[in-house]
Amino acid sequence: MRHYDVIIIGGGPAGTTTAISLLSEQVEDVLILESTEYTDFVIGESIPPQSKSLFLELGIWRDFLKEQHLPSFGVCSFWGSEKRGYNDTILSPYGHGWHLDRSKFNLFLAEKAIEFGAQLETKAVFKSSTSENDHHYISYESNGQIHTVRADFVVDATGRRSLFSKAQGSIQLHGEPLVCLGRRFKLEENTEVSHLTRIETTELGWWYAARLPNKEMLVTMYSNAANVKEHQLQHPDNWMKELQSTQSIFDGVCESNAIDKKIKGFKVPSFCLNKSAGTNWIAVGDAASSYDPLTSRGIFKSMKNARKASKSIIDFFTKGDYDHEEYDLHIKTKYYHYLTERADYYRNEKRWKNSSFWKHFHQLENPAMKKIQRQTRL
Repeated sequence: MRHYDVIIIGGGPAGTTTAISLLSEQVEDVLILESTEYTDFVIGESIPPQSKSLFLELGIWRDFLKEQHLPSFGVCSFWGSEKRGYNDTILSPYGHGWHLDRSKFNLFLAEKAIEFGAQLETKAVFKSSTSENDHHYISYESNGQIHTVRADFVVDATGRRSLFSKAQGSIQLHGEPLVCLGRRFKLEENTEVSHLTRIETTELGWWYAARLPNKEMLVTMYSNAANVKEHQLQHPDNWMKELQSTQSIFDGVCESNAIDKKIKGFKVPSFCLNKSAGTNWIAVGDAASSYDPLTSRGIFKSMKNARKASKSIIDFFTKGDYDHEEYDLHIKTKYYHYLTERADYYRNEKRWKNSSFWKHFHQLENPAMKKIQRQTRL
């Protein structure tokens, strides 16, 4: 049976960042198990200017620049007012942010992890785990066969499914979830689209739009399950009708140029684990805690969290143990502050007084936040 120092279940940004961080600190035997082949379309996302400092820490800054992701100069929003608002990066000491081609970015990080010395297995689906004598035994399926490997330490980077953590008995403490409904559009050759991310509210929720490579644009709507069901927003005609009520995002978008003929939809939960670390294991990124995309902390948050986790894992190998309670408290504290910030964002939009969506999200502080606070003991 093959033995590894560390097995990372999940090869997204959190998992690969953890691998790069560990391998740069002389942890030698790292296996990444990734269920995809990095070819599937992944909803894009912007990362902030301070990502530069993170890439410099990881030693991948110059190679990241070669990927030529589109620049993002901040956010243009219609939130809480009919007047256009800006949160640009002109005064940022780090320069601009980036609109990521997510599939390309995920593959880039995976390739860098391999360069640093990681072993990567794609189409490797986690099945089960057992623990014995301070080791974890991980079973996964690849090419129709079940394989079992042993690790001194396991990292759960399975995203919002938190697969390994749940197998250890962890429970997701849920906040208020959203539903994301999105599609991509091909822009006309003469259409000029700003390099700013655009965010705008409507009666049924809020919208996000950002440029993609090859004259494409990603447009997503965020609402709740009740609205999606009542207004049948998963159907393109209804989705487009609601898009037309925006002041800025509908410009330059037409049904005939839709790349995705069907609406791509998925749940966007908010949660943190009641236990994000334990004996010889730790959860990173969205496996440990998942945030509302409005806070713009998805990928960057996950990668920063992976750096934090890697330091704990280094302690495990150099000192024989690590403070998993300190790491767990760090995750919960960050999550509690996020809940407070998110509640403030939603309360700032007061125009849709009869909207069930906005009425519901104006109450985020009560009683869900207090429940989370009690559960996390903060």
